[in-house]
Amino acid sequence: MRFRRRVSLLLLPVLSAGVALTACGDSGGKNTTFTPASAAPIVAVAGCENGWTNPTDLSAGRKPARCAANAPAPDPLPTKTKIVITAATPKAEFIAPIRWAIDKGEFAKENLDVELRQVPAADGLNLLAQGQTDVMVGSPDGAFFNAVNQGFGIRWVMGNFSAPAASRTGVWARDVDGRPATFADLKGKTFASVLGSGSPVMYPIVQQAEKAGLAFSDLKFKTLPAADLVTALQNGGIDAAWVLDPLWIQLVGKPGLTYLGGQPPGEPLGGVLFGPNVLGDKRAAGVAFTRAVVRTINTAFAGDYKSDPTFVDDLAKVVELPASQLTATPSLTTDWEIRSGTSTRLQDAMIKSGALSYKAPLDESKVVDRSFYEAAVGHKA
Repeated sequence: MRFRRRVSLLLLPVLSAGVALTACGDSGGKNTTFTPASAAPIVAVAGCENGWTNPTDLSAGRKPARCAANAPAPDPLPTKTKIVITAATPKAEFIAPIRWAIDKGEFAKENLDVELRQVPAADGLNLLAQGQTDVMVGSPDGAFFNAVNQGFGIRWVMGNFSAPAASRTGVWARDVDGRPATFADLKGKTFASVLGSGSPVMYPIVQQAEKAGLAFSDLKFKTLPAADLVTALQNGGIDAAWVLDPLWIQLVGKPGLTYLGGQPPGEPLGGVLFGPNVLGDKRAAGVAFTRAVVRTINTAFAGDYKSDPTFVDDLAKVVELPASQLTATPSLTTDWEIRSGTSTRLQDAMIKSGALSYKAPLDESKVVDRSFYEAAVGHKA
C-alpha cells in the first residue's frame, strides 16, 4: 500500500474562512493549561547525543541539531492513533519531511494513522484551534499570535528550515541612479510581497529597515500575486519586493537589481503548530509524531539531499513537483528546533506592521513548546 494515499489534495469545507477564530463546543479550544511532554520521564535516546542545541545560540555558523540516521528509533503507541494535519500548500519543499514520512511509513512505525489535508491557512488555523484537526504545517503568523492572545490553546512546537547560504530568497530592490540600492533608498518607496503584513517575513523586513534607520511605516507596503511580483519589480511597477523560492532565480544576474538580504541565518521562521488535542489528551501521539519527523530529517534530509539525482526523482514524486524545480534552488537547511526569542522578534515586527491586535509581545512560554522535540531526542530541559 502506498502511504501517499493518505494525502487529500482537495480543498475542504470549513466553518469559517475568516482570520478571527470562533469558539465551538464547550471549550472552543480555549484550553491553555497543558502538561508538558517533559512531565513524562525523559530517557537518553541512542543516536541522538547531538540531537539538541542550546536555543540561545543565535550564531550564523550554528550547525542544526542532528541524530544518527534512523534515529530516534520508533517507539510505537500501544493503540493506533489518528492524526489529522492541514497544510495550505502540500506541494512544497518545506513540507517534504512530513510527506516523505507519510509515503515511507515512518508514521506507521509509530502506530500513527496520519492524514494530510489541504486547507487554506486561515481556515486551517481555525480548525486547529477548535480541536477539529490536530496539527498544522505553516508558520507562527499574525493570525496565530492573535489566536493565542485570545486564549486559544495552540503552540509552535517545531521549526522547519533556515535558508542556505546560497539562497537569494529575500529583499530585492531596483538600483538607484545607476548604483546598487541600499535599504535606506526604500524610504517612501513601494515594497511588495506575496505574503501579507502578518507574515513571518515581516521580521527580517523590519529588521533590515531599522538597521537602515527606517521604520516599517516608511515603506509603501502592498501584496501582489506571485505571478506578478517579479514582472512588477523588473519593469519598475514596484521598487522592492520580498521574493520567494524559486522566483528569485529569475532575478540573479539581471542588471538594475540588487539583493539586500533575507531570512536571518540559522533561524527557522515556520514549522509545525499543535492544537489542543495534541497538547492535551493526545500528547503521547504528539511526541510520536515529532519523533517520526525528526527521524525522517536525520535519515533523508540531514544534508545536501538534492545532490543525489535518484533521491530527487523520488522526492519529486512524493511532493508532486517537477524535479527540475527542486534542483533549481539549494537544499534547505532542515532544522526542527526553535531559537530563543524568535517568537518575540516575530511579534515585535508584526506589531510594527499593524498585524497584531495587541501592543506588546506575548511571553515565549505562551506561544512556543519545545518539549515535544526535546522528548523525542531525549533531552532533559
